[in-house]
Amino acid sequence: MSPRPQYDIEDAYAWYLQSSEIAANNFLSTVAIYLERISRRPQSFALYTRRTRRCVVSKFPYSVIFQEQAISILILAVAHAKRHPSYWKKRT
Repeated sequence: MSPRPQYDIEDAYAWYLQSSEIAANNFLSTVAIYLERISRRPQSFALYTRRTRRCVVSKFPYSVIFQEQAISILILAVAHAKRHPSYWKKRT
């Protein structure tokens, strides 16, 4: 994972940690589950833009935006639902 999506995760974790360590840890484990699902079956997630797919994270207002590449998956963002929807597009 590139540094920018990692920062998205760390930023969200820090925000949840202000309220609850349990919530923060649940966020991390939930995102990890979805990253694993993406790695196993990327085409099972809906197209989001012409070159990306989106995985909506249950229980949290986040989506994982990713691109399928020839031999890998590129995670572009772990995006909050209330943030400007295209802030991550310059990462492609």
